[in-house]
Amino acid sequence: MQSLKRKIIIKVDEQKYLLVNPYTGLADIIDEETCQLLQHDSISVDSDTIRTLQARGHIVHEGDEEDLLDYLEQQAKKLHQEALQYHNHCLIPTYGCNLRCLYCYEKHMYKNEVKLTPVMNKKTVDAFFSTILSMDSDGPQRLITLYGGEPLQLKNKEIIQYILSLGNSHGYTFEVVTNGADFQHFVPLLSTVSVKSVQITLDGPERIHDARRFRPGKKGTFQDITRGIDMAVDHDIPVKIRINVDSDNLDHIPEFADFYQEKGWYPAAKAYACSVRSSSCSPYTRVIPPEDFSRKMIDLFVHDRRMELFPGTFGSFNFVFGHLFLGTPLKKRFWGCSAHTSLFFYDPFGDIYACGEAVGHKEHRIGTFLPELTLNENYHNWRGRTIHTVPECADCSLSLFCGGACAFKAYLKNGSIYSPYCDHAKSSVEHEAKYLYHLMETRGTMLSH
Repeated sequence: MQSLKRKIIIKVDEQKYLLVNPYTGLADIIDEETCQLLQHDSISVDSDTIRTLQARGHIVHEGDEEDLLDYLEQQAKKLHQEALQYHNHCLIPTYGCNLRCLYCYEKHMYKNEVKLTPVMNKKTVDAFFSTILSMDSDGPQRLITLYGGEPLQLKNKEIIQYILSLGNSHGYTFEVVTNGADFQHFVPLLSTVSVKSVQITLDGPERIHDARRFRPGKKGTFQDITRGIDMAVDHDIPVKIRINVDSDNLDHIPEFADFYQEKGWYPAAKAYACSVRSSSCSPYTRVIPPEDFSRKMIDLFVHDRRMELFPGTFGSFNFVFGHLFLGTPLKKRFWGCSAHTSLFFYDPFGDIYACGEAVGHKEHRIGTFLPELTLNENYHNWRGRTIHTVPECADCSLSLFCGGACAFKAYLKNGSIYSPYCDHAKSSVEHEAKYLYHLMETRGTMLSH
Protein backbone atom coordinates (compact mmCIF):
# COMPACT_ATOMS: atom_id res chain seq x y z
CA MET A 1 0.00 0.00 0.00
CA GLN A 2 1.11 3.59 -0.58
CA SER A 3 -0.21 7.08 -0.07
CA LEU A 4 -1.26 9.13 -3.08
CA LYS A 5 1.70 10.69 -4.85
CA ARG A 6 -0.42 13.76 -5.57
CA LYS A 7 -1.71 14.14 -2.04
CA ILE A 8 -2.07 17.66 -0.69
CA ILE A 9 -1.02 18.20 2.93
CA ILE A 10 -1.52 21.62 4.49
CA LYS A 11 -0.55 22.59 8.03
CA VAL A 12 -3.57 24.35 9.53
CA ASP A 13 -2.60 24.36 13.21
CA GLU A 14 0.40 23.56 15.38
CA GLN A 15 -0.57 19.89 15.64
CA LYS A 16 -3.05 19.52 12.77
CA TYR A 17 -2.75 18.98 9.04
CA LEU A 18 -5.40 19.04 6.33
CA LEU A 19 -5.00 16.02 4.05
CA VAL A 20 -6.77 16.48 0.72
CA ASN A 21 -7.46 13.89 -1.97
CA PRO A 22 -7.37 16.07 -5.13
CA TYR A 23 -9.19 13.42 -7.17
CA THR A 24 -12.30 13.21 -4.99
CA GLY A 25 -12.20 16.36 -2.85
CA LEU A 26 -12.34 14.27 0.33
CA ALA A 27 -10.33 15.79 3.17
CA ASP A 28 -9.38 14.77 6.68
CA ILE A 29 -7.58 16.31 9.63
CA ILE A 30 -4.52 14.27 10.61
CA ASP A 31 -1.86 14.60 13.29
CA GLU A 32 1.92 14.90 13.01
CA GLU A 33 2.54 11.16 13.39
CA THR A 34 0.14 10.28 10.56
CA CYS A 35 1.58 13.05 8.40
CA GLN A 36 5.07 11.56 8.78
CA LEU A 37 3.78 8.07 8.04
CA LEU A 38 2.26 9.23 4.75
CA GLN A 39 5.66 10.44 3.54
CA HIS A 40 6.99 6.85 3.28
CA ASP A 41 7.12 5.09 -0.09
CA SER A 42 5.37 2.05 1.32
CA ILE A 43 2.86 1.74 4.14
CA SER A 44 2.57 -1.57 5.96
CA VAL A 45 1.18 -0.39 9.30
CA ASP A 46 -2.24 -1.81 10.11
CA SER A 47 -4.32 0.45 12.30
CA ASP A 48 -7.77 2.00 12.47
CA THR A 49 -6.31 5.27 11.16
CA ILE A 50 -4.69 3.61 8.15
CA ARG A 51 -7.84 1.66 7.36
CA THR A 52 -9.87 4.87 7.54
CA LEU A 53 -7.43 6.69 5.23
CA GLN A 54 -7.60 3.78 2.81
CA ALA A 55 -11.38 3.88 2.81
CA ARG A 56 -11.21 7.60 2.11
CA GLY A 57 -8.89 7.04 -0.86
CA HIS A 58 -5.76 8.63 0.63
CA ILE A 59 -3.97 5.25 0.58
CA VAL A 60 -4.14 3.03 -2.50
CA HIS A 61 -2.68 -0.13 -3.97
CA GLU A 62 0.43 0.24 -6.12
CA GLY A 63 -0.50 1.18 -9.67
CA ASP A 64 -4.00 2.41 -8.82
CA GLU A 65 -3.06 6.08 -9.00
CA GLU A 66 -1.30 5.66 -12.35
CA ASP A 67 -4.42 4.01 -13.76
CA LEU A 68 -6.50 6.89 -12.44
CA LEU A 69 -4.18 9.46 -14.01
CA ASP A 70 -4.40 7.70 -17.37
CA TYR A 71 -8.18 7.75 -17.12
CA LEU A 72 -8.23 11.44 -16.17
CA GLU A 73 -6.02 12.35 -19.12
CA GLN A 74 -8.46 10.66 -21.48
CA GLN A 75 -11.36 12.37 -19.72
CA ALA A 76 -9.58 15.71 -20.01
CA LYS A 77 -9.17 15.30 -23.77
CA LYS A 78 -12.86 14.48 -24.14
CA LEU A 79 -13.96 17.43 -21.99
CA HIS A 80 -11.60 19.76 -23.82
CA GLN A 81 -13.02 18.80 -27.19
CA GLU A 82 -16.53 19.39 -25.87
CA ALA A 83 -15.56 22.77 -24.41
CA LEU A 84 -14.14 23.88 -27.77
CA GLN A 85 -17.68 23.72 -29.16
CA TYR A 86 -18.72 26.62 -26.92
CA HIS A 87 -17.89 30.15 -28.06
CA ASN A 88 -17.88 33.28 -25.93
CA HIS A 89 -17.43 36.13 -28.39
CA CYS A 90 -15.90 39.13 -26.59
CA LEU A 91 -16.34 42.26 -28.69
CA ILE A 92 -14.00 45.21 -28.14
CA PRO A 93 -15.77 48.17 -29.81
CA THR A 94 -12.82 50.40 -28.87
CA TYR A 95 -9.56 50.25 -26.97
CA GLY A 96 -10.29 53.77 -25.75
CA CYS A 97 -11.43 54.37 -22.19
CA ASN A 98 -13.14 57.27 -20.42
CA LEU A 99 -11.29 56.59 -17.14
CA ARG A 100 -7.65 56.76 -16.04
CA CYS A 101 -7.59 54.26 -13.17
CA LEU A 102 -4.36 54.14 -11.18
CA TYR A 103 -3.79 50.41 -11.67
CA CYS A 104 -5.09 49.85 -15.21
CA TYR A 105 -3.41 46.83 -16.85
CA GLU A 106 -4.06 48.33 -20.29
CA LYS A 107 -2.00 51.48 -19.66
CA HIS A 108 0.34 50.45 -22.44
CA MET A 109 -2.50 51.31 -24.84
CA TYR A 110 -2.32 54.99 -23.91
CA LYS A 111 1.23 55.17 -25.25
CA ASN A 112 -0.07 54.29 -28.69
CA GLU A 113 -2.60 57.02 -29.41
CA VAL A 114 -3.73 55.39 -32.67
CA LYS A 115 -5.26 52.65 -30.52
CA LEU A 116 -7.42 55.13 -28.65
CA THR A 117 -9.12 56.71 -31.62
CA PRO A 118 -10.74 53.91 -33.63
CA VAL A 119 -14.23 52.77 -32.75
CA MET A 120 -15.85 49.95 -34.66
CA ASN A 121 -18.03 51.11 -37.51
CA LYS A 122 -21.05 49.24 -38.84
CA LYS A 123 -19.02 47.54 -41.54
CA THR A 124 -16.67 46.03 -38.94
CA VAL A 125 -19.60 45.03 -36.74
CA ASP A 126 -21.24 43.35 -39.72
CA ALA A 127 -18.01 41.40 -40.35
CA PHE A 128 -17.97 40.39 -36.69
CA PHE A 129 -21.51 39.04 -36.88
CA SER A 130 -20.81 37.26 -40.16
CA THR A 131 -17.88 35.53 -38.41
CA ILE A 132 -19.66 34.48 -35.24
CA LEU A 133 -22.82 33.33 -37.03
CA SER A 134 -20.73 30.99 -39.15
CA MET A 135 -19.07 29.64 -36.00
CA ASP A 136 -22.31 29.28 -34.02
CA SER A 137 -24.53 27.76 -36.69
CA ASP A 138 -24.71 24.45 -34.82
CA GLY A 139 -23.24 25.57 -31.49
CA PRO A 140 -24.76 24.96 -28.05
CA GLN A 141 -24.81 28.64 -27.03
CA ARG A 142 -24.97 32.17 -28.42
CA LEU A 143 -23.14 34.61 -26.18
CA ILE A 144 -21.50 38.01 -26.76
CA THR A 145 -19.49 39.85 -24.10
CA LEU A 146 -18.92 43.58 -24.53
CA TYR A 147 -15.36 44.32 -23.45
CA GLY A 148 -12.74 47.04 -23.79
CA GLY A 149 -11.12 49.49 -23.30
CA GLU A 150 -14.50 50.69 -22.16
CA PRO A 151 -17.41 49.52 -24.32
CA LEU A 152 -20.19 51.61 -22.75
CA GLN A 153 -19.02 55.15 -23.47
CA LEU A 154 -21.77 57.65 -24.10
CA LYS A 155 -20.08 58.92 -27.26
CA ASN A 156 -20.26 55.37 -28.70
CA LYS A 157 -23.93 54.81 -27.88
CA GLU A 158 -25.03 54.59 -31.51
CA ILE A 159 -22.69 51.70 -32.41
CA ILE A 160 -23.51 49.89 -29.14
CA GLN A 161 -27.20 50.17 -29.97
CA TYR A 162 -26.45 48.69 -33.42
CA ILE A 163 -24.53 45.78 -31.83
CA LEU A 164 -27.28 45.06 -29.30
CA SER A 165 -29.97 45.19 -31.96
CA LEU A 166 -28.14 42.82 -34.32
CA GLY A 167 -27.24 40.45 -31.52
CA ASN A 168 -30.79 40.38 -30.26
CA SER A 169 -32.18 39.67 -33.72
CA HIS A 170 -29.87 36.64 -34.02
CA GLY A 171 -30.76 35.24 -30.59
CA TYR A 172 -27.63 36.23 -28.68
CA THR A 173 -27.42 36.80 -24.94
CA PHE A 174 -25.07 39.53 -23.70
CA GLU A 175 -22.56 39.93 -20.91
CA VAL A 176 -20.90 43.29 -20.27
CA VAL A 177 -17.63 44.21 -18.58
CA THR A 178 -17.80 47.95 -17.87
CA ASN A 179 -16.30 50.53 -15.56
CA GLY A 180 -19.86 51.79 -15.10
CA ALA A 181 -19.09 55.49 -15.51
CA ASP A 182 -21.63 55.94 -18.36
CA PHE A 183 -23.64 52.81 -17.58
CA GLN A 184 -26.79 54.70 -16.59
CA HIS A 185 -27.18 55.86 -20.20
CA PHE A 186 -27.25 52.26 -21.46
CA VAL A 187 -29.61 50.65 -18.94
CA PRO A 188 -32.77 51.30 -21.03
CA LEU A 189 -31.07 49.73 -24.09
CA LEU A 190 -29.83 46.69 -22.15
CA SER A 191 -33.27 46.14 -20.65
CA THR A 192 -34.59 45.36 -24.15
CA VAL A 193 -32.18 42.46 -24.80
CA SER A 194 -31.19 39.27 -22.99
CA VAL A 195 -28.45 40.10 -20.45
CA LYS A 196 -26.71 37.37 -18.50
CA SER A 197 -24.65 39.74 -16.32
CA VAL A 198 -23.00 43.14 -16.13
CA GLN A 199 -19.69 43.43 -14.27
CA ILE A 200 -19.07 46.86 -12.74
CA THR A 201 -16.18 47.96 -10.53
CA LEU A 202 -16.57 49.90 -7.28
CA ASP A 203 -13.45 50.13 -5.15
CA GLY A 204 -14.94 51.10 -1.80
CA PRO A 205 -16.67 54.12 -0.22
CA GLU A 206 -17.03 57.22 -2.38
CA ARG A 207 -13.90 59.07 -1.22
CA ILE A 208 -11.76 55.94 -1.67
CA HIS A 209 -13.21 54.91 -5.02
CA ASP A 210 -12.96 58.41 -6.51
CA ALA A 211 -9.26 58.63 -5.64
CA ARG A 212 -8.63 55.48 -7.70
CA ARG A 213 -11.11 55.38 -10.58
CA PHE A 214 -11.64 58.74 -12.21
CA ARG A 215 -12.14 60.43 -15.55
CA PRO A 216 -9.42 62.50 -17.23
CA GLY A 217 -8.98 65.53 -15.00
CA LYS A 218 -9.51 63.30 -11.93
CA LYS A 219 -13.28 63.73 -11.82
CA GLY A 220 -14.71 61.00 -9.60
CA THR A 221 -17.13 58.36 -10.88
CA PHE A 222 -18.75 56.92 -7.74
CA GLN A 223 -22.04 58.81 -8.02
CA ASP A 224 -22.44 58.02 -11.73
CA ILE A 225 -21.72 54.33 -11.17
CA THR A 226 -24.08 53.90 -8.21
CA ARG A 227 -26.84 55.68 -10.13
CA GLY A 228 -26.39 53.17 -12.94
CA ILE A 229 -26.49 50.20 -10.56
CA ASP A 230 -29.70 51.55 -9.02
CA MET A 231 -31.25 51.73 -12.47
CA ALA A 232 -30.07 48.21 -13.37
CA VAL A 233 -31.61 46.78 -10.20
CA ASP A 234 -34.87 48.57 -11.03
CA HIS A 235 -34.79 47.03 -14.53
CA ASP A 236 -33.94 43.51 -13.24
CA ILE A 237 -30.54 43.50 -14.96
CA PRO A 238 -28.16 41.17 -13.05
CA VAL A 239 -25.07 43.03 -11.86
CA LYS A 240 -21.79 41.78 -10.40
CA ILE A 241 -19.83 44.37 -8.40
CA ARG A 242 -16.08 43.82 -8.50
CA ILE A 243 -13.96 45.41 -5.76
CA ASN A 244 -10.34 45.67 -6.87
CA VAL A 245 -8.25 45.53 -3.71
CA ASP A 246 -4.75 46.77 -2.97
CA SER A 247 -2.99 48.33 0.03
CA ASP A 248 -4.84 51.64 -0.43
CA ASN A 249 -8.39 50.34 -0.01
CA LEU A 250 -8.21 46.96 1.76
CA ASP A 251 -9.12 48.33 5.19
CA HIS A 252 -12.11 50.23 3.78
CA ILE A 253 -13.97 47.21 2.37
CA PRO A 254 -16.08 46.67 5.56
CA GLU A 255 -17.16 50.31 5.36
CA PHE A 256 -18.26 49.72 1.78
CA ALA A 257 -20.22 46.71 3.04
CA ASP A 258 -22.32 49.10 5.13
CA PHE A 259 -23.09 51.19 2.05
CA TYR A 260 -23.81 48.07 -0.01
CA GLN A 261 -26.26 46.81 2.60
CA GLU A 262 -27.98 50.19 2.95
CA LYS A 263 -28.52 50.31 -0.81
CA GLY A 264 -30.32 46.98 -0.68
CA TRP A 265 -28.60 45.83 -3.85
CA TYR A 266 -28.23 42.17 -2.85
CA PRO A 267 -29.09 39.73 -4.40
CA ALA A 268 -29.66 41.57 -7.70
CA ALA A 269 -26.13 42.95 -7.49
CA LYS A 270 -23.70 40.49 -5.92
CA ALA A 271 -20.32 41.88 -4.84
CA TYR A 272 -16.90 40.28 -4.42
CA ALA A 273 -13.33 41.41 -3.78
CA CYS A 274 -10.25 40.42 -5.75
CA SER A 275 -6.61 41.41 -5.74
CA VAL A 276 -5.17 44.07 -8.03
CA ARG A 277 -2.38 42.48 -10.06
CA SER A 278 0.62 44.16 -11.57
CA SER A 279 2.23 43.27 -14.88
CA SER A 280 5.31 44.16 -16.86
CA CYS A 281 3.16 46.52 -18.92
CA SER A 282 1.74 48.40 -15.94
CA PRO A 283 3.86 48.08 -12.78
CA TYR A 284 1.90 49.20 -9.75
CA THR A 285 3.56 49.60 -6.34
CA ARG A 286 0.45 49.22 -4.18
CA VAL A 287 -0.18 45.60 -5.17
CA ILE A 288 -0.44 43.24 -2.19
CA PRO A 289 1.65 40.06 -2.67
CA PRO A 290 -0.57 36.95 -3.06
CA GLU A 291 0.35 35.45 0.32
CA ASP A 292 -0.29 38.74 2.13
CA PHE A 293 -3.54 39.33 0.27
CA SER A 294 -4.86 35.92 1.32
CA ARG A 295 -3.93 36.49 4.96
CA LYS A 296 -5.19 40.05 5.18
CA MET A 297 -8.43 39.45 3.30
CA ILE A 298 -9.37 36.40 5.33
CA ASP A 299 -8.43 38.22 8.55
CA LEU A 300 -11.10 40.74 7.59
CA PHE A 301 -13.64 37.94 7.21
CA VAL A 302 -12.58 36.46 10.56
CA HIS A 303 -12.81 39.70 12.50
CA ASP A 304 -15.55 41.66 10.73
CA ARG A 305 -18.86 39.97 10.00
CA ARG A 306 -19.79 42.69 7.53
CA MET A 307 -17.48 40.93 5.07
CA GLU A 308 -19.94 38.03 4.88
CA LEU A 309 -21.83 40.13 2.35
CA PHE A 310 -19.05 39.25 -0.11
CA PRO A 311 -18.83 35.41 -0.13
CA GLY A 312 -18.04 35.48 -3.86
CA THR A 313 -14.55 36.62 -2.84
CA PHE A 314 -13.76 32.95 -2.25
CA GLY A 315 -15.37 31.74 -5.46
CA SER A 316 -12.17 31.79 -7.51
CA PHE A 317 -9.88 30.07 -5.01
CA ASN A 318 -9.70 26.65 -6.60
CA PHE A 319 -11.77 23.54 -7.03
CA VAL A 320 -10.62 21.90 -3.78
CA PHE A 321 -11.14 24.83 -1.41
CA GLY A 322 -14.37 25.89 -3.03
CA HIS A 323 -15.63 22.34 -2.52
CA LEU A 324 -14.35 22.01 1.05
CA PHE A 325 -15.27 25.38 2.46
CA LEU A 326 -18.14 26.59 0.31
CA GLY A 327 -19.76 23.33 -0.68
CA THR A 328 -19.46 24.02 -4.41
CA PRO A 329 -19.58 20.99 -6.73
CA LEU A 330 -16.19 19.39 -7.29
CA LYS A 331 -14.92 20.16 -10.78
CA LYS A 332 -11.36 19.37 -11.73
CA ARG A 333 -9.37 21.98 -13.63
CA PHE A 334 -7.61 20.49 -16.61
CA TRP A 335 -6.82 23.95 -18.03
CA GLY A 336 -6.42 27.39 -16.54
CA CYS A 337 -9.37 29.30 -18.01
CA SER A 338 -11.61 29.66 -21.04
CA ALA A 339 -8.76 31.21 -23.05
CA HIS A 340 -7.93 27.60 -23.87
CA THR A 341 -11.42 26.66 -24.98
CA SER A 342 -14.13 29.19 -25.76
CA LEU A 343 -12.91 32.80 -25.60
CA PHE A 344 -12.49 34.96 -28.71
CA PHE A 345 -11.70 38.69 -28.35
CA TYR A 346 -12.40 40.75 -31.49
CA ASP A 347 -10.81 44.20 -31.67
CA PRO A 348 -11.53 47.29 -33.85
CA PHE A 349 -8.64 46.45 -36.19
CA GLY A 350 -9.98 43.02 -37.12
CA ASP A 351 -7.59 41.10 -34.85
CA ILE A 352 -8.67 38.19 -32.63
CA TYR A 353 -7.16 37.17 -29.27
CA ALA A 354 -7.81 34.30 -26.86
CA CYS A 355 -7.05 36.16 -23.62
CA GLY A 356 -8.41 39.42 -22.21
CA GLU A 357 -5.02 40.43 -20.79
CA ALA A 358 -3.27 39.66 -24.08
CA VAL A 359 -5.46 41.95 -26.20
CA GLY A 360 -3.45 44.56 -28.03
CA HIS A 361 -0.27 42.48 -27.88
CA LYS A 362 0.05 41.63 -31.57
CA GLU A 363 2.37 38.68 -30.94
CA HIS A 364 -0.52 36.92 -29.19
CA ARG A 365 -3.28 37.41 -31.73
CA ILE A 366 -4.80 34.10 -32.78
CA GLY A 367 -6.25 35.30 -36.07
CA THR A 368 -8.25 37.96 -37.87
CA PHE A 369 -11.89 38.43 -38.89
CA LEU A 370 -11.33 41.10 -41.56
CA PRO A 371 -11.93 40.60 -44.41
CA GLU A 372 -12.84 37.06 -43.30
CA LEU A 373 -12.09 34.64 -40.48
CA THR A 374 -8.51 33.35 -40.51
CA LEU A 375 -6.91 31.54 -37.56
CA ASN A 376 -3.14 31.20 -37.18
CA GLU A 377 -0.72 28.95 -35.29
CA ASN A 378 -1.22 30.95 -32.08
CA TYR A 379 -4.81 29.73 -32.06
CA HIS A 380 -3.68 26.12 -31.79
CA ASN A 381 -1.04 27.06 -29.19
CA TRP A 382 -3.55 28.80 -26.93
CA ARG A 383 -6.24 26.19 -27.36
CA GLY A 384 -3.77 23.36 -26.78
CA ARG A 385 -2.59 24.43 -23.34
CA THR A 386 -3.76 21.99 -20.62
CA ILE A 387 -2.09 20.42 -17.60
CA HIS A 388 -1.14 17.52 -19.87
CA THR A 389 0.78 19.73 -22.31
CA VAL A 390 2.69 21.81 -19.73
CA PRO A 391 5.64 19.62 -18.68
CA GLU A 392 5.95 21.04 -15.15
CA CYS A 393 2.31 20.18 -14.42
CA ALA A 394 2.73 16.47 -15.21
CA ASP A 395 3.75 15.40 -11.69
CA CYS A 396 2.54 18.38 -9.69
CA SER A 397 0.14 17.64 -6.83
CA LEU A 398 -1.57 20.97 -7.47
CA SER A 399 -2.15 20.72 -11.21
CA LEU A 400 -5.75 19.51 -10.90
CA PHE A 401 -6.08 22.27 -8.34
CA CYS A 402 -5.12 25.20 -10.61
CA GLY A 403 -5.19 23.93 -14.20
CA GLY A 404 -1.76 25.43 -14.87
CA ALA A 405 -3.20 28.87 -13.96
CA CYS A 406 -2.81 31.97 -16.14
CA ALA A 407 -1.06 31.44 -19.47
CA PHE A 408 -0.43 35.13 -20.11
CA LYS A 409 1.14 35.65 -16.68
CA ALA A 410 3.24 32.55 -17.36
CA TYR A 411 4.38 34.19 -20.60
CA LEU A 412 5.28 37.44 -18.82
CA LYS A 413 7.20 35.56 -16.15
CA ASN A 414 8.78 32.73 -18.15
CA GLY A 415 8.56 33.76 -21.80
CA SER A 416 6.19 30.94 -22.80
CA ILE A 417 2.51 30.16 -22.31
CA TYR A 418 3.57 26.50 -22.11
CA SER A 419 4.91 27.01 -18.61
CA PRO A 420 2.95 27.09 -15.34
CA TYR A 421 2.10 30.18 -13.32
CA CYS A 422 2.25 28.83 -9.79
CA ASP A 423 2.11 31.93 -7.57
CA HIS A 424 -1.59 31.84 -6.70
CA ALA A 425 -1.80 28.07 -6.26
CA LYS A 426 1.14 28.03 -3.88
CA SER A 427 -0.18 30.93 -1.83
CA SER A 428 -3.56 29.18 -1.65
CA VAL A 429 -1.98 26.10 -0.16
CA GLU A 430 0.33 27.93 2.20
CA HIS A 431 -2.03 30.63 3.44
CA GLU A 432 -5.66 30.52 2.36
CA ALA A 433 -6.45 27.02 3.63
CA LYS A 434 -5.08 27.78 7.08
CA TYR A 435 -7.22 30.88 7.49
CA LEU A 436 -10.31 29.37 5.95
CA TYR A 437 -9.97 26.43 8.31
CA HIS A 438 -9.67 28.83 11.23
CA LEU A 439 -12.75 30.69 10.04
CA MET A 440 -14.69 27.46 9.79
CA GLU A 441 -13.55 26.35 13.26
CA THR A 442 -14.39 29.65 14.97
CA ARG A 443 -17.75 30.13 13.24
CA GLY A 444 -18.79 26.48 13.22
CA THR A 445 -19.58 26.68 9.53
CA MET A 446 -18.19 28.34 6.46
CA LEU A 447 -19.81 31.16 4.54
CA SER A 448 -22.82 30.38 2.38
CA HIS A 449 -23.39 31.73 -1.15
